[in-house]
Amino acid sequence: MRIVRIAIVGILVGMLAACSTGPRVYTDVDPVADFSRYHSFAFFESAGKSTEKYGTLMGQRLEDAISSALEARGYQVDTRHPDILVNYHIEEIEKQRVQPTTFHGGYYGYRNGMYVGWPGYVEPGYVDTYTEGTITIDLVDRRSDQMIWEGTAVGRVTNDMRNAPDQSVRNAIAAIFGKYPYVAGSNVLVVPVAQ
Repeated sequence: MRIVRIAIVGILVGMLAACSTGPRVYTDVDPVADFSRYHSFAFFESAGKSTEKYGTLMGQRLEDAISSALEARGYQVDTRHPDILVNYHIEEIEKQRVQPTTFHGGYYGYRNGMYVGWPGYVEPGYVDTYTEGTITIDLVDRRSDQMIWEGTAVGRVTNDMRNAPDQSVRNAIAAIFGKYPYVAGSNVLVVPVAQ
């Protein structure tokens, strides 16, 4: 009996792990960009800022995570003459998902010559209010001022994420750069690095 319980717990944990998904990630690339020319990067001075004239804690987390992801692919920081300039945007939007009340009607079943009525049931509706967060990273060719690659992660912001912002940012940036198929100085597409 104990083995059965352990097996059931294992199956449930596996199902929960399979259901947990990260953010939805979208990317776009300039098809004529020559990625073999890019070896270094720096951030736009105004990266991530809208009205603030100062860096924020979230901005610093993002820059650290983006730098780590690019350095893992062989790019070097060069604040004087970078090949790529990096910008990022973050946005949070309050959203609602409404599920209306639904009525599931009854039916009559036939068994052994008897008709049995089943009245049906009502499934109550609900309103789910949540915060959706978006992080977008732009890579721009410094010489031509043309965007060469863009990655966006969109997902639900949870209390756990707010309580562990460092890990949440690292996870989101890893998901985005998991779809970045280049390494420094190469035009050859490589299998994106799993992080």
